[in-house]
Amino acid sequence: MAIDRLPCRRRLPGGLCAAVLLIVSAGCNRTQPPAASSPSPISSPTAAPATASPSASPSVSAVAVAPRIVRSWTAPPIGKSVIRVPHPIPNPPRDFLRAPKGFKIQLVADGLDHPRWLAVAPNNDIFVVESRLEIRQKDQPNRITVLRDADGDGVAEVRSRCADGLDLPFGIAIHGGYLYVANTGSIVRWPYRDGDLAALAGAPEVVIRGIPERGFRQHWTRNILFSDREQRLYVTIGSKENADIEEPLRGTIVSYALDSTGKPFGEPRIVASGMRNPVGLALYPLTGNLWTVVNERDYLGDPLVPDFLTEIREGDFYGWPYYFVGGHHDPRLPERPDLKAKIVLPDVLLGSHGAPLGLVFTPSGRSALIARHGSQNSSRMVGYDIVRVSFDALGRPRAGFSRLITGWLAHPDEAGVYGRPAGLAWANDGSLLIADDWGGRIWRVTATGPKGFDE
Repeated sequence: MAIDRLPCRRRLPGGLCAAVLLIVSAGCNRTQPPAASSPSPISSPTAAPATASPSASPSVSAVAVAPRIVRSWTAPPIGKSVIRVPHPIPNPPRDFLRAPKGFKIQLVADGLDHPRWLAVAPNNDIFVVESRLEIRQKDQPNRITVLRDADGDGVAEVRSRCADGLDLPFGIAIHGGYLYVANTGSIVRWPYRDGDLAALAGAPEVVIRGIPERGFRQHWTRNILFSDREQRLYVTIGSKENADIEEPLRGTIVSYALDSTGKPFGEPRIVASGMRNPVGLALYPLTGNLWTVVNERDYLGDPLVPDFLTEIREGDFYGWPYYFVGGHHDPRLPERPDLKAKIVLPDVLLGSHGAPLGLVFTPSGRSALIARHGSQNSSRMVGYDIVRVSFDALGRPRAGFSRLITGWLAHPDEAGVYGRPAGLAWANDGSLLIADDWGGRIWRVTATGPKGFDE
């Protein structure tokens, strides 16, 4: 069967062509039916289904692959804002995490100091970023720790502190023979060879300076992701305030060019803007296109404003601080009709106040897994889980999500938690690693069923 694609008029979510996909087969016509939406507890925007176009000839079936166009989203009324801060429960039960049948959960390491983000080396070493707590603490860890499973039983027996004295580190990546770490206002790197930690003992090289520092609550986080296809380094920059007019680089994803050695350099280029706090970054495995999860604004009541997962296109503007989920105006800000006309809608809504952080795709591209850190601005405790968003065979996300890993929230009606999920990473054996920052733990989830982590 041969597949021919006409030139794209508009890029689809997942990078697919919005023109006609011609599927040439011998002696038969085949059409692709619209993908069915999976059930979800979250009301999502209405998406346009794929529609079939007339066949061009008896032997060629033409299927119009429509972009996932959001037609509408009705905002609930603004309500009373409730602050409900979680509190850690000491000495939790041994097996408090829960997963559906077909998954095994294992503790990799505990006793860490607020592990936020993860990277996995080719030799299976786990690099853990230990960084700022959400409660006031005099001494912050600000370091990188390496965990090594020496005997292959899934538990880290070896623990090495490889870098100290960083400035609110968060994003971490291994690329081109270097270990990169994003401080809140800069990006640094050390030479790195697989399994060799000696070089990380020295002072790092500063490769990028001048990134806007710190920010509202946890908006000091600067995540990083390399794209070899685009030859760019992507960096997330959160807002300084909850909803306010700020400098141009706030509430954006920017990118830096890479030189011939893979080193980022130069001035930042704004890739997408109008996002209060983008955090998780991932490349869709079937296309290499960039996706992110975004923490939306607070203090408008329990139902507002939904966080979201979305594919990032060059020049996208999502409305912050003036608007949310399309043209819904934030009454705390002036109207901006010029900007309202440029707003694009996100792909999948993830519920309000859940605080999505970590983001990974399964290798098949059929699922996105997202760590929701959990609410602090809701009368009901929401989040504190790993959720799954399903994608169809054409790389389009289905509306809504399902909860995959739960148990951090001790009781849905109380504020006690056993921990909070933050960063996600794939181990080399295909298991999912979870950084539990409030619990000081790293978890491993292994899929034992035939579909793996996909539905």
